[in-house]
Amino acid sequence: MAEGLKWLQCPVCKKTISWKVPEEALKKVTRFPVAIVVKHEDHYLVCYVDSHLQLADTEVAVTYVEGKSKDDE
Repeated sequence: MAEGLKWLQCPVCKKTISWKVPEEALKKVTRFPVAIVVKHEDHYLVCYVDSHLQLADTEVAVTYVEGKSKDDE
């Protein structure tokens, strides 16, 4: 797997950003690509990584609603 920091040009503000893939959280994932939400300044990006933890796609989260699981209550 490709470990370490990833970088990309933010599609919103065009700045180059570095982000770390949460490798421990992805060990139990069985379906790829998997979505990872990255907060950058005042906006959010949805980054999809493949089974080798390589960036497969990126999209801008135009809006979002933060939900809570039953365990969070």
